[in-house]
Amino acid sequence: PIQQQQNDFLSSNVFIGGLGYAGSRIASAFHDAHPSAKISGTVRSPERRESLLSTKPSWLTGNVHVLDLDNEYIGLDSKGVADLLGADTIVQTVAPIADFDRDPILAFHGESLMEGLSSSSSALKYVAYISSTGVYGNHNGEWVAEEEDESSSSEVLRCTDAKSLARIQAEKEWGKLEYRKENDAVSNIPNFPRVDYFRCGGIYGPGRGPLFSPLESLTESISSPEEDDVGEVKYVNRIIVDDICSAILSGAKGNRPYYSGGRAYNLVDDDPSPRRAVIAEARRLILAARGDEGITEETTPSTKKRRRRMSRGTGNKRCINTRLKAEYGWTPAAPSFREGLLHLSLHEF
Repeated sequence: PIQQQQNDFLSSNVFIGGLGYAGSRIASAFHDAHPSAKISGTVRSPERRESLLSTKPSWLTGNVHVLDLDNEYIGLDSKGVADLLGADTIVQTVAPIADFDRDPILAFHGESLMEGLSSSSSALKYVAYISSTGVYGNHNGEWVAEEEDESSSSEVLRCTDAKSLARIQAEKEWGKLEYRKENDAVSNIPNFPRVDYFRCGGIYGPGRGPLFSPLESLTESISSPEEDDVGEVKYVNRIIVDDICSAILSGAKGNRPYYSGGRAYNLVDDDPSPRRAVIAEARRLILAARGDEGITEETTPSTKKRRRRMSRGTGNKRCINTRLKAEYGWTPAAPSFREGLLHLSLHEF
């Protein structure tokens, strides 16, 4: 790693790939932190674009571009490319496309981004790529931290499913934007951005997660058989969407050393927990909000046949977030699902 000088960079031109659930909240967080910043981004259809333009959220200070990944599979138009190449901050939330197993922005416009970095007029300073803890695969419930270098990646990144393998490839492709030759002098820092890939746990927040599920389905989930019924505790790593936003803002204004190939960060809370514990807490909060906190419903398995809940196939592990805390000074507002669900129950019900 090459130590960079103190970062006084403030995002003024932000491009967000995917103005969906997380992307729109990240856009809002950037707007709150940098009210004068131009914020543009992509959606997947003209209908979604028209919907955003009609509601015109306060954070939408730039343009909305269609990146059609469902029908025509075409890249950005000339105006969209101009916004992408003119950005000083890029946040990519769109997953690799199954048919091509590549990051869609890089598949269409990666060469243009690389060419732009060779120009002294390039504005790009920071890239945040939203990845997934699924890249780690199965670690049998053990704690797992980010790999230190390429030589240790095969031991740490154990995934075998196509979706997670494509995520790893996308991380590497974005990481190529942060490049330094071994003999570059520290005083002659080339024109490249810092690239962080944030490996997020399961995302929950307003309108998403067990707190917003029907009470009946939560009760059934608690009484359904799971992995821990047969001896193995299946941990799930989670992160509330507001903490994703704060982590990316911390990254954008941070000054970690430069790493050729970018830097991985586990973006999870402090307490990976079994799914059943989270559902039980969500159910308790729902009952409390209805004034039924003292009521205990029957949660033992009924005689009705139920299928075992299918695993997502991303393995069993507990991800450590100490690198993100140490290098960017990030602290989760919701250290565990308990604080996260409580916050949502108080502000979203």
